[in-house]
Amino acid sequence: MSNRLDSKPQVWKVAVDLGLSASGSPCREILKFVSSRIKRISKKFRCQTLNELLIATAAEMETTFEEIHSDEDLQRIQRGYLDRRETAFANLEAELQGAEDYGITIRRTHQEQWEPLFVSVIDCRGEKIFRRYFTKWHELAHLLTLTPQMRLVFRRSHSASIARDPEEILMDVIAGEVGFHPDFLPGKLEGGISFDTILRIRDECCPDASAQAATIGIVKALPVPCILVEASMALRKQESISARQLGLGLGEMSPKPALRAVHVSVNGVAREAGICFHKNWRVPAESVISRVFTDGGNAEANEDLNWWTTSDGSSLKSCPVCVKAKKSWDSVQALIIPEV
Repeated sequence: MSNRLDSKPQVWKVAVDLGLSASGSPCREILKFVSSRIKRISKKFRCQTLNELLIATAAEMETTFEEIHSDEDLQRIQRGYLDRRETAFANLEAELQGAEDYGITIRRTHQEQWEPLFVSVIDCRGEKIFRRYFTKWHELAHLLTLTPQMRLVFRRSHSASIARDPEEILMDVIAGEVGFHPDFLPGKLEGGISFDTILRIRDECCPDASAQAATIGIVKALPVPCILVEASMALRKQESISARQLGLGLGEMSPKPALRAVHVSVNGVAREAGICFHKNWRVPAESVISRVFTDGGNAEANEDLNWWTTSDGSSLKSCPVCVKAKKSWDSVQALIIPEV
């Protein structure tokens, strides 16, 4: 993800505004900058857990969280700030009406001297509650990357209308990094890597995080190589594009989907070991992932990365791996753990 972001002018601008070098990898430089700030905040407030780090970072960034769990909450919060002459809250209901409008951070203009400068409103209604933890860190990511000049006019909505903006994607990357900071995760894994171990770490370190966000974040922060894969029936990228262009439906001429790795996350330790793995590769028929997709349940097996082939038919470099797979609705989640 960071490699693709490095070419985006919006990301370069963030780096330049922060006084960072944008010559090589602006995304990496921004992440290093934010990580350094987070470590200073952690030391200042003597944080022991990720939840303490979240609270401390909000305090340091001069924001307070307002959670909306019902329409009544929204009206109460809106009315309360309007009564305090904070007119930016007048459109709050419209700002959060979409299914993917998760939060908004507003700079106050009439706060008392002792009150925070910002308010981060987090929409927790319905399914949005599962993104509560991540949304808070997304809003903090914006504040962590603000220059003093930008703080004077800042107002940012975390909404579907700008979700694919490169700067918003960068904020998601930052949220994923600092929200599951390795300094606050166990250095040793009792019983090795497994989905149960990951959920136990979540319950101990960041219980407000959703299972999905925690799984992705914790895998990325693991001190050992690991690849997280979600596999489901899908077309190759070119097949999908061609089907759309030709208007193909479900007839005999339409391409047939296959079990593919539709989402992939390779952690930093694995990348440093030279292990590559890309999205949309077809799952080998002999892999336990295929068996679990067909039979359900969960299972594990010893396999080799060279079972996986690229789109041109070439195989990955041989590397023994332990694969742990579990069925989840119409897909399979798998941990691929290289033996390096």
